[in-house]
Amino acid sequence: MRILEYIITDEHDGKRACDFLRRNENFSYALIVKLRHSPDSLKLDGEFIRTVDRLKAGSVLTVEIPETSGGDEPNFELDIPKLYEDDDIIVFDKPAGVPVHPSKGHQTDTLANYCAAHYPCSKFHAIGRLDMDTSGLVLVAKNSHAAAVLTDAEMEKEYIAVAEGEPVAMLGTIKVPIDDTNPEAHRRFVAAGGRAAVTDYEVFAKGENLFAALVRPKTGRTHQIRVHFSFMGNPLAGDELYGGSRTLISRHALHRSRLAFAHPVTGEPLSFSSKPPEDMQRLIDRMEIL
Repeated sequence: MRILEYIITDEHDGKRACDFLRRNENFSYALIVKLRHSPDSLKLDGEFIRTVDRLKAGSVLTVEIPETSGGDEPNFELDIPKLYEDDDIIVFDKPAGVPVHPSKGHQTDTLANYCAAHYPCSKFHAIGRLDMDTSGLVLVAKNSHAAAVLTDAEMEKEYIAVAEGEPVAMLGTIKVPIDDTNPEAHRRFVAAGGRAAVTDYEVFAKGENLFAALVRPKTGRTHQIRVHFSFMGNPLAGDELYGGSRTLISRHALHRSRLAFAHPVTGEPLSFSSKPPEDMQRLIDRMEIL
């Protein structure tokens, strides 16, 4: 259970608790409603109050974040590395082959199942998601307040991709729309009527019919990097779905290598990095670093 404390300054004297939390501490409307229906969640100087009660300068407001478990089946056998953890967030370094969320055929072997085992009182809040075979950094919020403050769109994300062929340019932006409106469709397409999608990339290594690039997606469409590189004529190595070959690697060669964001409670800027796993590093070692 996450407990937060706020010292009320003169500026917020007389404000309702709900207004202070909503406007000054970025509490979501949904969480305010939960607090309204959880009479033991708010205290002012140790005394229980309602969300509509007024605050007093110099007082301490204590908020107990109400949580419920997510209902995912716990799996204690999974081993998923963590780079960072505090009371509000976890940064995982997810291996390839591990899904983030349960789906058909993957009900018990996901990051959600790992969290259900190790954090049984918290609903699973992954901020954004990675494809099962994409390795790298995944941010998980440990409570509903952190989850509401953090958004996938506001995170800075960088990937390492290994693609086939010769790059069109060493530095560029791919800006073509993607049709990802059907959540049941496995494969996505570049389509004139699709949703806007923008991907920046910078080639940092080249080899025979192969190159490696730092990739910074500016939008968050499903399979965006894979679709864009395939459209460019450079499918990711191992990405059979979009035209790549599995001769050199058994999964699409994509790794989320960097995440940067503001901490949901303290506002502190945080940045995390992850080296590519062995299967991708072997491909990069075949190339000349530029």
